[in-house]
Amino acid sequence: MLTLTGCSYTINGDALPESGFTPATTATPATATTTPAGDGAPKIAKQRSVAGVDPCKLLTADDLKPVGALTREPARKDDVIQESCQYAFDGASVVTALYQKYEHVRQRQPKGREAVVEGHSSWVSCDLDGNAMVCTTTTAVNPNRSILVAMTLNGGKAEQMFATLQPLIKASLNRLPQG
Repeated sequence: MLTLTGCSYTINGDALPESGFTPATTATPATATTTPAGDGAPKIAKQRSVAGVDPCKLLTADDLKPVGALTREPARKDDVIQESCQYAFDGASVVTALYQKYEHVRQRQPKGREAVVEGHSSWVSCDLDGNAMVCTTTTAVNPNRSILVAMTLNGGKAEQMFATLQPLIKASLNRLPQG
């Protein structure tokens, strides 16, 4: 599980509740499909490279409007997760990271499920810890790397959060160079 707090976060930790945020009630078109966990290789519609990419440039304030207004500038958090960035909001956090191999994440999160976003396999795992819902998505971009887009939200509902995360995944994918 991903923990997102004011200044730090970890993978496979305990989520700490954050307060005061409710996701926008406008509907996000559901363009991702979900499938049961399979044993095959992840789907990768277009090979993408993460070389030289700044994880704080994967999302813009406009991309993040459905989450809310940023309370501070995005900040690199390489000391917590290599090649990661945290976006802070009042009552929510979003993290992006140039992440590890898709299959490794799938093995560590056996309760997750696969979704396909823009032709790419995306492993979705949401867990409730107290009042905080933590949802992580790990999307395959090439055979050896993925991107992580995660969100924590006090009082969040998994399906609503995944609907909010889908356009963030798409925006992040589109900012990666093909390669």
